[in-house]
Amino acid sequence: MSTKVISQQLKAAAERKSLKQVTIAKGTNRAKTTINGYFRGDSTPLEAMEEIATYIDDSVLNQHFTHEVFSWIPPMESETYKMDTFTLEIIKNMEQEVRESLRGRAKLAMTKREDMYSEEDKEAIRQYALNYLDEVFIEIRYIVSVFDKLDMSMMSAIQERIPDWKRKKYIGGK
Repeated sequence: MSTKVISQQLKAAAERKSLKQVTIAKGTNRAKTTINGYFRGDSTPLEAMEEIATYIDDSVLNQHFTHEVFSWIPPMESETYKMDTFTLEIIKNMEQEVRESLRGRAKLAMTKREDMYSEEDKEAIRQYALNYLDEVFIEIRYIVSVFDKLDMSMMSAIQERIPDWKRKKYIGGK
């Protein structure tokens, strides 16, 4: 998979960031016609996607790209819920309550040796882990909405935190 069609995501990100195609072309050192092609639906090479994502620096676009290319967590774009911090906080709290209700059974099951898990134990652990993933999904959108208020992307925030994560030994590297 060396190319992807990104026109819808690109149009939405350009609108969110109030960027014109010519600005993106200049910022990525690509021809205006090339960028226009990506907006129209031409396939975009992964290298160009990376350069465009870096230039636009939009969290939702970056999540779309990582989902499309690596099957990572898609961005939360609900047609039902508002994406403001207040709404996301309510949803986050609801998900946390559900996870907490599943926690006891899962923790008890995880005290057993893995070869002793019953099907009920596995299902309790599975439901707990899946609900935790729901909560992580909401948390990611929540923090993106907070960074949006600072005109900061998730990508730039991560780059800022990497030295601290290395210092704390959460990740490797120098």
